[in-house]
Amino acid sequence: MALSTVKKTAFTSRESKSREEIPVTQTPVPKVDILKKIQEKAYELYLKRNGGPGSAEEDWAQAEKIVKSSLR
Repeated sequence: MALSTVKKTAFTSRESKSREEIPVTQTPVPKVDILKKIQEKAYELYLKRNGGPGSAEEDWAQAEKIVKSSLR
């Protein structure tokens, strides 16, 4: 019991707040991985429309939204 009390008081309130803001289980995704996922999703969207009306820019913008929303 005394050990847990020491752990609670070993950190300042400022340090405790910063630990709460950044969950330990969440690790940042490297930018290269995100770009690769966006690229793959944009290509998937292109294939889905069978090269019909649309553009690479529209596919990319939609892919960015999809990938970034899945990372939240």
